Amino acid sequence: MGDRQLFLGNLCTVTLETLRTYCEKYGTIIDLTLNRDKDNNIYHCFAFITFQSSCSITQFMSARPHLINDEEIFVKRALPRLTASIPERLVVTNRLLLSKSTNYDKESLRNYFNKLGSIKKFHYEKGLIDYKDYDDVDKILLTRPHYIEGKEIFVTKFIPNEQQDPEIVNQQPDRSLLKNEEKSLKIKYKYLEKQFEEYKQIKDKEINALRKELENIKEELSDITQVKLDRLIRNQQLFHRQLLLCLNPNSDLIHAQMCDDFLRSAPYKKRKTTTSLIDNQSQYLT
Repeated sequence: MGDRQLFLGNLCTVTLETLRTYCEKYGTIIDLTLNRDKDNNIYHCFAFITFQSSCSITQFMSARPHLINDEEIFVKRALPRLTASIPERLVVTNRLLLSKSTNYDKESLRNYFNKLGSIKKFHYEKGLIDYKDYDDVDKILLTRPHYIEGKEIFVTKFIPNEQQDPEIVNQQPDRSLLKNEEKSLKIKYKYLEKQFEEYKQIKDKEINALRKELENIKEELSDITQVKLDRLIRNQQLFHRQLLLCLNPNSDLIHAQMCDDFLRSAPYKKRKTTTSLIDNQSQYLT
């Protein structure tokens, strides 16, 4: 899909028509899917929208915040399933994690990643970069792999509760709060993962239906092409017989071949008698 799809949240009061009308201001839409949790739509009213051009995504993100029905909607770039993990797709953060950052030159790292977004804080030894905008982190993940001085550097999002924050390593957090937060995140992850799977199944069915329709069209075109090709060959043969007959009008063999060609050239019509065909052919040649 590339960088042409967005995830939009906080849409519990927004209709599909209203959302489409609002988003069309930023470019041509090729797909829009609105999802709701009918039992509990507090957390799970979201949509995926795919634009025809990646420029529409850039314009949409640059125009934040977005208000529909006087309420701000949440928007982020949708990371592809094939190249991004589930936490990377779900977590929103402005913190980028660099693997083995000290294996690379500090200034080379800073200069490279500073070109990809506005850096607020750079932790060289910890391998962390804080950007001013979470969208910069998503853009960096979308453009993986990254190379510093010819060597690939692995980058990902800093995921809370999965990667320990070096800044709070010496603090003693409230264990009960951490457990509650972790439980809440797991519930959200599980539900959103289910939504992703349902969305994927819907799209797979649509793709399979389109493939089947394409195969039927191919077969129809093949049949039509074959019929036209056969007709063209028969007409060429008939023209050849007519030319020979003009050159040698007394040849009974050519007369017989032409009659046979006429009969085979119209398989779905009622065949005429040989005598009438010869008469018609004689009139045509004269």
